Order: sequence, then C-alpha cells, then structure tokens
Amino acid sequence: MTISSATDLLPLVALATAGLGGILWLIRAQVSLLKEFKPNGGSSTKDALSRIEVDIREVRTRLDAHIDNHNRAA
Repeated sequence: MTISSATDLLPLVALATAGLGGILWLIRAQVSLLKEFKPNGGSSTKDALSRIEVDIREVRTRLDAHIDNHNRAA
C-alpha cells in the first residue's frame, strides 16, 4: 500500500485515533475501579466490605454465646 496523498492517510489516522481513544478509556476505567478497593474513609467498596466483615464477626460471636446458653440450660 502506497500513500500518494493526504486523503490516503486519513483512514490510518482515524484508526490510530480510535485505537488510542479505546486504550485511554480502558486505562481510566481501570483507575476508577482500583479506587473502589482502597479505603477512603467510608464510601469505597473496601470500606463497606470491612464494615460487613466486622458485623459478621459480632453476629457470629453473639450467636455462639446464644447457642452456648441454650446448651447449658438443656
């Protein structure tokens, strides 16, 4: 393929621009996704999962104590 004029170069420039735009979009999406997995004081996914984990531990402790009380009474 030989490029004899500027109009022959236009499709290559358009493809390169689209490709680079797609790569830039992927990078931005990855960065915003990674932000969700770093604690930020309460609103990230990481913070929410940490709160759920603490709550589950508390519920498990209380349930174990409740079951132990029933076993001792029986």
